[in-house]
Amino acid sequence: MKKHPQPQLGTNGDVIGQRVLAYLIDSVLIGLLWVVVMIVGSALGDAGFLVLTLAGTVITLVYVFLLEGLYGYTPGKYLLGIVVVKSDGSDCTIGASIIRNLLWVVDALPTANIVAMVLILVTDENQRVGDMVADTIVVKRR
Repeated sequence: MKKHPQPQLGTNGDVIGQRVLAYLIDSVLIGLLWVVVMIVGSALGDAGFLVLTLAGTVITLVYVFLLEGLYGYTPGKYLLGIVVVKSDGSDCTIGASIIRNLLWVVDALPTANIVAMVLILVTDENQRVGDMVADTIVVKRR
């Protein structure tokens, strides 16, 4: 996996379907992690459950915040050939990744991602709230 691959600027309107699929892939991967945490943690008793829950939380935070900040993509985005960059084409930063992902609360809740989808479809740069605040876009990678 290459750190911060070259973006193809101007393709943000072409990747809406890939964004949705990447979100679903990443959600399934994180969900599978939590299924394992719950099953194994339950078998280990209260202390084991607590330790695995903390480990699962750390892994989830690394997955969500750090991968985009360090690499420009999550596994779902990587598989679908898209990358998160700053709107000027520079690399996404850890700070921008944290902001854009924390704002999923606005984009996703309580509307089941309807706010995110509507904004991606109607904004000039195809950005959801998290992207607008973090000044990021999602584009194809070269």
